[in-house]
Amino acid sequence: MIDGLHIEVDGERHRNGAVPLVLVNGAWCTSRQWDHVVDRFSVSRLVIRHDVRGTGQSTVGPPADNTFETYAADIIELCASLGVERFDLWGMAWGARVALVTAAQHLTSVRKLILSDLAIDPADPEAQKTGARAAKQARAEAAIPEATRPVMEQLDPTSTALTLSATKLHPDLMPMVQKVDSPTLLVTGEFDPNLVSSRRALVGFAAATLEVLPLTGHGSVLQRPDLCAGVAASFLDD
Repeated sequence: MIDGLHIEVDGERHRNGAVPLVLVNGAWCTSRQWDHVVDRFSVSRLVIRHDVRGTGQSTVGPPADNTFETYAADIIELCASLGVERFDLWGMAWGARVALVTAAQHLTSVRKLILSDLAIDPADPEAQKTGARAAKQARAEAAIPEATRPVMEQLDPTSTALTLSATKLHPDLMPMVQKVDSPTLLVTGEFDPNLVSSRRALVGFAAATLEVLPLTGHGSVLQRPDLCAGVAASFLDD
């Protein structure tokens, strides 16, 4: 599937001994969602991002391949194509589910894992929208300026919907959580309804911490990229 994946690489390999960082986009997002955080990491390491198959500019595979396991295998394959065997991994929201499954199924490949806005249970899109609006209002009251939202175009929205349907195959991702042995950081906004699920997931990891982001709702990397990048950098560089 690598030929059909839209892949972007920034930074330099093995600068200062830092392992590469792989980024996974959220639902209805593309690799563009990371535009405001890439520069923070590419100055010191290789940063790899791609549109998950069927999203953004990536083509879709056979219907039977619309699974988190397939998307995880794509990550391993694309890293191998770049000569990368071990990496740090960061996914947001739906992409955090992909990152979780990748870390659970490829234990030797993931050094550290960051899961932003993770839900291991079925999500509530309407509650997410309500929380995002409340967080935006709270930021306005605190005089925190809004980040510019990157333009994220879907080559084929129908294919994107099929890609996202992988969630239905895993109504509870706790069994994947319990397989992960990488140091893990959960990062979820205080206004994000996924915080309940993030807290439930926390107890299932071998080694994990939870960072609750103030004045932040679902889609944290898009809402507060500087805050998210700072928290992620502190964890990865520790």
